[in-house]
Amino acid sequence: MTTLILLGALAAAAADPRTYRSAQEFADAVRAATARYQDRTAAIAEGYRLIGRDFPGMGEHWINIGLVFDGRHEPTRPEFLSYVTVAGVPRLVGVAYAVPLLPGESPPAWPWADVTWHDHARSVEEETLLPHGASSGHGMHPVGHGGGHDTPVGEPRLAMAHAWVWLPNPAGAFEADNWALPYFRLGLAPPEGAPVACAKALSLLSGGAEYLGDVIRAADHGSRSEQEVRRRALARARRSVLTILAQRPGAPLDAFQLAGLADAWKGLWRELERTLAVPARARVEPLR
Repeated sequence: MTTLILLGALAAAAADPRTYRSAQEFADAVRAATARYQDRTAAIAEGYRLIGRDFPGMGEHWINIGLVFDGRHEPTRPEFLSYVTVAGVPRLVGVAYAVPLLPGESPPAWPWADVTWHDHARSVEEETLLPHGASSGHGMHPVGHGGGHDTPVGEPRLAMAHAWVWLPNPAGAFEADNWALPYFRLGLAPPEGAPVACAKALSLLSGGAEYLGDVIRAADHGSRSEQEVRRRALARARRSVLTILAQRPGAPLDAFQLAGLADAWKGLWRELERTLAVPARARVEPLR
């Protein structure tokens, strides 16, 4: 552990001095450097391995542990690659950067000051089953705003910053969650300005129902009858989404369908909340 901490300190200190004039210039450089990873076998050959599970709004995280602790921090050598499976084929959708930090340290102001880093200070299992911000072990902060004030600084942690250079993120290229992913997985174009609830409803068709069920079970196991209520609620919401998509197969989603998707998601949560104790509701609220 001592060795890892020392390596982490070196990695945090050795930020790439290069600056970028624009987000576009940065994205172009990263795409050029990572294009070969569109073939995931190339990533595996270079040491990337799957860690955790597939998240509805982030996809799979593939980590190169050697890059995390190599004492270097370069945009063209991302510590993480993000993949999702579309029609049975893994697709590279983004990258992420990771900096191990010692207590009291903040992430670098890189590649420019307004990049939002988020901290991981828990086990892989905990990170998998608890969403962003659902416990004191995982917080977010923009570096340009004094980073670290709303995150735990009393223990070593891993700061991460996502860069969605292969699939545009409606919320911003450096936000952790990319809610264009549920559309992408289903071969749909995300409508401009659509509520995030629509994407979350669509995610129920591509692993999101199973993920949500697991997170809620981890927060509040519930009685057998409560578990059955949740199972039926998830199944109903999933059927509603399928019905909505069947109304105009292959066509862009219209306002009526988007409203139906948002209602399906909101209705699902109304049913789920009835089975959750108050502390559990607070823990899963970030997923709502």
